[in-house]
Amino acid sequence: MSEASTPKPVTKEAIKKKSNDECIELKNIKYQTMLINNNMDLSRKKETTNISNIEDFLMKEREYNKKQPWSKLGEGSKMKKLTDFISDYSVKNNLSEQDKKQLTRYLKRCMERKKLQRVRDVQYNIELGKIISIPGLLFIEKKQKFTLKNTDKKGSTLKSLAPKKRIRKKIRKKDKVKTKDNEEDKKNKNNK
Repeated sequence: MSEASTPKPVTKEAIKKKSNDECIELKNIKYQTMLINNNMDLSRKKETTNISNIEDFLMKEREYNKKQPWSKLGEGSKMKKLTDFISDYSVKNNLSEQDKKQLTRYLKRCMERKKLQRVRDVQYNIELGKIISIPGLLFIEKKQKFTLKNTDKKGSTLKSLAPKKRIRKKIRKKDKVKTKDNEEDKKNKNNK
């Protein structure tokens, strides 16, 4: 009995065998998860993130964002493009500083109210990254205000519907011949 209660000395071979079994189990688990997740890349290469890789990624992202249509641009970039447009527009139309500030406030309000969201609302050149024009923008000189004219021509839904059917009743006068069947039908109707 004394032999059973004393612990056996741990040998190097036993430790190696135990760690080898754990490695095999770990490899099996990795293989099974790869099969479950459909990852067929057995040799995973970890990408080292260098400053040059990050800079390349940022440059690609900038180029990608510059080539976006108007509707895909972010709010900040839209506001920058609008300020550039306002400066060009004020030079072309000889606007005073007060009118320029008023236009800036008005277009900012329009952006907040989502009136300049769609591609139809703003003519935007993707290659140059500039706003060419805003088709509905008008300046009313009497009131000294800018307005956006609604360029959407929404047709009436009634126009697209089919015409109303007119039922014409044609009354034909014919001599009706009374038969036993007709008389029986009339009696049944009266009884109900």
